Amino acid sequence: MKSELPSEHGLSANVIANAQLLPMDGGAPSITEVQFDALSAGVARGESMLVCAPTSTGKTLVGWWAATNALGAERKIVYLVSYRALAHQKFEEAQRLFLDSDLSGDRSSIICATGDSVEDASGRKTSAPLSATILVATYEKFLGCLSASGPLLDLSNTLFICDEVQLVGDPNRGQNVELLLTLIRKARWFQFLGLSAVLSENDGTALADWLDVKLVRNPGREKSLVIECREASRSIFHTFSPDKEPSWSERRNTPNIATSTLDLIDELQKDTTKSPVIVFCMKVDDTLTLANELATRRAAAVSSAPPQGVDIDPTLLSLIQKKIAFHNAELSEAERLFVEQQIAVGSVDVVFATSTLAAGVNFPLGSAVFAGWKRWNFERKAHEVISPAEFQNMAGRVGRMGQRADTGTVLLSALNSHDMQLANKLIGGTDKDSLGNGISPDQFGALILQIFAGKLCRNRDQAFELLASTLSASRERNRNASGITHWRPHLDRQVNRLIEQGCLIEARGALAVTVLGQAVARSGLKPETAIYFLDQLAQNSTRLVEFLPHSEDATKEEDDLVFILSHAALASPEFGLAGGAATRRLPWRVSSSHPVTNLRASKLDQLLFHRPWMSDPGAANGALLLTEWAAGAERKKIEKLVSGVRMGSIESMARDAAWILTGISEIVSSVT
Repeated sequence: MKSELPSEHGLSANVIANAQLLPMDGGAPSITEVQFDALSAGVARGESMLVCAPTSTGKTLVGWWAATNALGAERKIVYLVSYRALAHQKFEEAQRLFLDSDLSGDRSSIICATGDSVEDASGRKTSAPLSATILVATYEKFLGCLSASGPLLDLSNTLFICDEVQLVGDPNRGQNVELLLTLIRKARWFQFLGLSAVLSENDGTALADWLDVKLVRNPGREKSLVIECREASRSIFHTFSPDKEPSWSERRNTPNIATSTLDLIDELQKDTTKSPVIVFCMKVDDTLTLANELATRRAAAVSSAPPQGVDIDPTLLSLIQKKIAFHNAELSEAERLFVEQQIAVGSVDVVFATSTLAAGVNFPLGSAVFAGWKRWNFERKAHEVISPAEFQNMAGRVGRMGQRADTGTVLLSALNSHDMQLANKLIGGTDKDSLGNGISPDQFGALILQIFAGKLCRNRDQAFELLASTLSASRERNRNASGITHWRPHLDRQVNRLIEQGCLIEARGALAVTVLGQAVARSGLKPETAIYFLDQLAQNSTRLVEFLPHSEDATKEEDDLVFILSHAALASPEFGLAGGAATRRLPWRVSSSHPVTNLRASKLDQLLFHRPWMSDPGAANGALLLTEWAAGAERKKIEKLVSGVRMGSIESMARDAAWILTGISEIVSSVT
């Protein structure tokens, strides 16, 4: 920690006087090493940089310092994040920090844009997110906003804060992130600030060089973290301390040392500074199974009631009365928020979680246990060690600033000496995930459409030149003697495909996007999904209209329409391989089950967009669940329809179906 600011730090007097923007200890500033380094490099003076430092070292505050400088210069701010939940968190933070002090209470000046909605700080929906003074958005949503705006805007008055910027190399989401970074790099910016906890030194250097920004890298932690892996006969320890090189040690174990997950929890809970304990599980089922097993060892300790009108699973409520909780993607939004609130106020001292909580907010966690650190690979039919980046992010939830213990503790177990070797390599952090290539030629389809819809290029050659300026192209040239010449045939095939589908028109070598193509690009859907819906709506529109409510007593017909459209969305190319990799996935409990009894599907089979209905059990099961949910059926009844399905999975499907149907409605409106 540093108790002083660097000379020429750039922070205004108002920032220095604001404890939320500058932590103080005994009247002196209290900032982390990487925060000091970023100020020295000029983050509060408008200098662009890539900041790489471990989880918990205060990178978010570095972003807000850049924001105060941008607001003082009357510039705009775009804060880009990886997940919808994080967007809402940063949205709330921005309001708390700047709404009254810098924006005169104007709630329309702060906007949050995700795949779910675009709304300002007053809760009003808006169609003009780019007008915001502060826009918090997911990467994909902001790319869609740029594509819909026509020719690339002048972004030289905008500060970009890019959280989790290593997404640029993600095999699933990287191409959208990389295209976005390529576009804003081309248009330039007022200031660029990239933040990452997991980039290696080489990858950080490569990304900073491509962006043409400074690299501020500090691998040191601000609080010590000890990670111990145990097997029956011995333990290994990796200690990460401020201002010291990581150290390794080994200890012979006593015969009765704890190695099981529950025994490790009991051991940690003997020290109150190590509470609450987060237990990371590799499977959703394990979070509930282990929570229930621990509950058999405890008596009820607290009385906990959910907020009025909020439906919380009775099992979860009973566990919380024993200060135990579970947190996974199958919980509803309300349940996840309830668990997080209970952790924050100290009503939970053990939480069993998947990585959903690791990607979340900074919780006051005292220690961690890994119930497992291998995950089943369904394609390879084998358990594989999780990635170093994922382990680092999860283990980094403890040993954070503001937590009671001086040293964070993480425990995991190994079954044998071979597993111990694997764990030792994982814990040590000597292996870093390679940044990878976000853009690959076999997934050019959506990328090409975005390029032409945004009027960024006029012909194939210009599109190829734009792709050649990406980070992936730079990395490909470095390792391939022939460069990226093999990308051109892939580009031409995708352009031809988009022409055949009516999204592009080519005349005399020039390419123009059609009304359909523009609408598809704006929606973010695959062109195949748009064609699939338009064909079926054209064939069945007359009969579908009959299901619209004609009287007050028309709920049955309306439910049938919900089923037809939900089924159409869940069976669409977004969930399949047509036109490229799937953009959405059904919850595995829904897709892996056999078709359940489904009288509605049988009755409506001839009107379904994908039939026979039994050929796609997942879509049929999902549509049944969504129809009952939309009709207001009781939770108990809905969750009994498909074995093991919980409300969180139903909400997730509803968001995906709503996203698809909203996109289709906008496409239909455009083309008609």
